Amino acid sequence: MPLNAKEFYFCSIKVDNPFPLERGFITSYLTSAVERIFLETGWVQNCKNGTTVRVKVENLSFKGSSISGNRFSGYTLEMDINLKVEDFDKSYHFSKFVALPDPSLGTLRVRSALVDVFETSSLRIKFDLLNYMKEKRKEETR
Repeated sequence: MPLNAKEFYFCSIKVDNPFPLERGFITSYLTSAVERIFLETGWVQNCKNGTTVRVKVENLSFKGSSISGNRFSGYTLEMDINLKVEDFDKSYHFSKFVALPDPSLGTLRVRSALVDVFETSSLRIKFDLLNYMKEKRKEETR
């Protein structure tokens, strides 16, 4: 990267998650996953020059979507988030079907579904961030 190219900074990640479903795990996971995405796309963590990345969980649901016998055997995890830093402001929708053949597994399936859907969809976020950076660099050279 040329020395005169615009650098992109962030300071911290703040997750706003008002939903009770696995709140602690989801907030912690999104904080670390979003930080990793920013670092992988070339942003520099620097609190002197950077601002806070805001992640708002706008919707989170884990609803029964298939029945086997007398109980739900499959669920759909849906999550909508809004990601905002500088003038980058985008919303994302994630959805994942989860088979739950054994109710004794509890919320472990929710956690693994979240990790799976977010890791799969993180490419879309990376692509959007890289395009944002490219456009900002173009504006700087004009």
